[in-house]
Amino acid sequence: MKYSDKIDVFDDMGNNIAEDLPIESLSPLINPFILDILNFFKRTAFVNLKKLEFMLQSGQIGYTSSMKQDEIQISCYTRPWEIIENAEALIDLIKKKIQVSENDDSNVVLLPGNEVLMVQLPKERIRAAAGRDSAFSIAGEATLQAISEVHNITPLSDPDGCNILKSIIFGRYPQTRTFPPRNPLFTLLHPFHTQEGLGNGFRGITINHIVALTQKRTFDAVILSTILEQASQFEMGNTIGWFERYNLLGMAYQSFNADRVLLDLIDENKNGTVGDVVTSLVRIGIEDDIIKPKKRSYPYKLFSGYKIYSVKDYDMWNAYTCAGLLAAVLVNCGASRSAQSISSAITSFCDLLMFESGGLPDPDCGRVMGTGLGLSHFNHDIFSIGGTGLLSLDNVLIRNNSGFVAPCLAAAMSLDSGTQLYRPEVTSEIFFKIREADPIFKGPLINKVVESALEIKHKI
Repeated sequence: MKYSDKIDVFDDMGNNIAEDLPIESLSPLINPFILDILNFFKRTAFVNLKKLEFMLQSGQIGYTSSMKQDEIQISCYTRPWEIIENAEALIDLIKKKIQVSENDDSNVVLLPGNEVLMVQLPKERIRAAAGRDSAFSIAGEATLQAISEVHNITPLSDPDGCNILKSIIFGRYPQTRTFPPRNPLFTLLHPFHTQEGLGNGFRGITINHIVALTQKRTFDAVILSTILEQASQFEMGNTIGWFERYNLLGMAYQSFNADRVLLDLIDENKNGTVGDVVTSLVRIGIEDDIIKPKKRSYPYKLFSGYKIYSVKDYDMWNAYTCAGLLAAVLVNCGASRSAQSISSAITSFCDLLMFESGGLPDPDCGRVMGTGLGLSHFNHDIFSIGGTGLLSLDNVLIRNNSGFVAPCLAAAMSLDSGTQLYRPEVTSEIFFKIREADPIFKGPLINKVVESALEIKHKI
């Protein structure tokens, strides 16, 4: 379905970087840079060589809980193999094994620190796969064979050594449904067999990982979380037909600062509150002719002066409210430099907006409000044992919306100055290094998305 909506895009410094850009050019289906991002997530795996070597030399193999790794420690099943020392040889062997052709785009590199391998499968293997299983299975098998060749291990010469290697890389899988916690082999997304329902594949990443990948740059974290969320919305069928424009507009105005609504709300209320953002949003909605008072007399204007508003284009109003939601979170969490108030900011914004707009729906027709209430329960009630950054996008607390909450959570954790028990620096240290090893996350992401959109603009 094609629409005539065109937007001006402003970067986070307020510069106009694109005019009259069709919203379809930001779609995860056709934007080249967004597709590159999604492909990166599907084809990339990591092997923690330091962890692998430690497990080999200590015999701590086959553990099953995240609380203690040494539940199973068998000293007679250790091996003195040097893994980090042979990293360069492993890189060459793994690359040869995952290649489809000599000049394909397969890639194996050591991340800064020389302890973790990043293994990127060639696109041919991803195209031939039914899902994203290959990042685990092929990277893991190639690593097993490379270590075996470097240390001359075979089922005949050292059958126990072969079993040890398998258990270190894959744990007890397939005897157990999941891989061990803190497994040496891991990807950016959840393993395929733990996916929470159809279309949730790209949601299998925690907020902290997103923040780390973008080096805590707030608007980059917002954009990356939006890309993953909206890719999931497209995959699970939530954007078919009537709803495609709804999601594309929400994505554009909330995360890509379309028509400068987001930045204007922040600028006007940088010394204000969530309620001030709500007031500004309603005023902007009236000025831009998105909403208007129904009539000038009762029952549409009450005796107290309270006005009942109507909306001409609900998809557009929802996009404005999503921009307002993010602005409220940035103003509130940015003022305290902490993420604790994220649930309060979300619920307060939704509640106040319904009153201020004369009963118009809050963002995402109540789904955002419901998510905020669930988060409040998690953060401040009996479940207050984790933290916002530990939530994955498919977590039951935050997945029941159309992709407009995760950008707010990513923004809050990016602004957090270390108040959270589980900070990105603690939970996602490795992912801070990816930006140094792969250029895909370097530079403001909004510029890269818009440049790709401009390239395909003429085709729409």
